[in-house]
Amino acid sequence: MPPEYTTADLLALPEKARQRHRVTKKMLAAQFEDQAPTDARLLTKAVASAHLVGILRPETIQVPRYQDGERTVVDVPVLEILLADKISASDRTRVAELVHRSMAKPVVLFAHMPDGATALSLALSHVNRTDPTRSTSVIDAHVLVPTEGIEPGALHLDRLDRTDMWALYRDLVRNAAADGRPASTALRAADAIALRRRLTDLESELLTVVREAKRAKSQQQRIDLNVSARALRTQIGHVRATLYSADGSHDTV
Repeated sequence: MPPEYTTADLLALPEKARQRHRVTKKMLAAQFEDQAPTDARLLTKAVASAHLVGILRPETIQVPRYQDGERTVVDVPVLEILLADKISASDRTRVAELVHRSMAKPVVLFAHMPDGATALSLALSHVNRTDPTRSTSVIDAHVLVPTEGIEPGALHLDRLDRTDMWALYRDLVRNAAADGRPASTALRAADAIALRRRLTDLESELLTVVREAKRAKSQQQRIDLNVSARALRTQIGHVRATLYSADGSHDTV
């Protein structure tokens, strides 16, 4: 299992908020075994190991609890999972979403890849009202962010909104979605996730267009594709300006 420094460095977890307990695959998959056995099997197959490395509570981080009609936030577990080899990118995202859905509370999840890379998974969620036990969540928006690109210190707990536990978690989401460099304090967590998803889609589309332009057999095809590429770069610039602060270093393809 990768060392705990990943969590400590990114969140600056206070000592009294830190834990180190193994989480079994059965515990992760338990919520899905009856209603969604395929998801339970995916969790068992894709997760090599899992640990609880911290718990954010009012008494450990000095932030008040939160409660409304859709959620009660009195603690936020911080988990680390090590993913198995030969798991597709789509399955990695699915596994992260399943972990968030498996609990009736916000979760901070660090997913360690077999190649050594780490992604931070966060989800805006609410309690699943169709679950008679009220022990699972419905995801409203999810983001998976490579930790290597996050601005150092940006996700330290003492720098986030400390109004209450839900405000702190949403601010963590907002900052993570913008790699620690959000463009504005007015940028909401859900909007930051939507912008990041839009940016990812546009950048993927641009890579495809650039590749096709290099392979184009006719001059007119190359011209048309280059026009499309310029339009995509303009859109990417607008999205980045809305998501990232002006001093953020994000190169255009």
